[in-house]
Amino acid sequence: MSVLKAALLGKELSHSLSPSLHRELAKILSPKFGSHFEECIYDLVECPEECDFAQWIKTAPTNGYRGANVTYPYKEKAFTLSDRHVGVSSFIDSANTLVFSEDEIRCTSTDGAGFLNALMRQHPTFSLERYHLVMVGAGEAARAVVYSLCTTWMPQSLTIVNRSMANAEELAEFCIAQAPGPTVRAMGINEFIHDSPEAKYRLIIQCTPVGQDDHPGDLLTGFAWHESDFAIDLIYNPLRTAFLQAASHAGAKTMNGLGMLIEQAALSQAFWMTEQIPGGSPLSDSEFEMLKNFLTKTLSS
Repeated sequence: MSVLKAALLGKELSHSLSPSLHRELAKILSPKFGSHFEECIYDLVECPEECDFAQWIKTAPTNGYRGANVTYPYKEKAFTLSDRHVGVSSFIDSANTLVFSEDEIRCTSTDGAGFLNALMRQHPTFSLERYHLVMVGAGEAARAVVYSLCTTWMPQSLTIVNRSMANAEELAEFCIAQAPGPTVRAMGINEFIHDSPEAKYRLIIQCTPVGQDDHPGDLLTGFAWHESDFAIDLIYNPLRTAFLQAASHAGAKTMNGLGMLIEQAALSQAFWMTEQIPGGSPLSDSEFEMLKNFLTKTLSS
């Protein structure tokens, strides 16, 4: 039996569900892809400094690793350390998935596609064209998600909301260059809360760590939600963040980040097994629901 050895690299990883998820995914995906990998060993690797991250990447092949996922704050560094950029990573200068061979490192980003797969699986009639899109956060996850959304649909408008105006403006400029069309704004958190440009049909996506179990809070405390809004939080632990609770109390539609976690992980593992990115989700509806229930139980235990 051949073992797929992979890891998650980043900071503050102790509460990650990825090891359990990837063990279950290997049972599903290996037969589908005719892979010789029948089991997945998935490690959590804390990298306090960028030099620790770079050193781990350098020695990964000789230590038997086939692939890695990358999270905050090293997605841009993962892109620069890779020899070949596959798929959307070439457009967003960021990577969350690496595959290793003896002579090169290849990278891709499964965040955006994973988000879209989760969104359309759970809301199959969704269309962004009726919404004003608001991204809360301007990091690498926000970049991947907004790129995937705005190259699929054109929203009514696009607003980047962030504590750092410089970072908000940088992501806004990226969006204008990559997917021109809608009106694009950059706003600070307080400005958005008290002077939101539109009052209805807003798709508001929370892309920061604020709201996690170890980073409690809600960046939009005091925001006037409307029942026509759709709130999505990329966080999955807890399943109902303060951000989602506030939106739900106003009657807005909500979605957490558990589906995205599953879908991006499935695409990552497919990349490690086949060196290709599937055109859609490699999971059936029943497989997705099984994994979702499994992780929900894990979180509640």
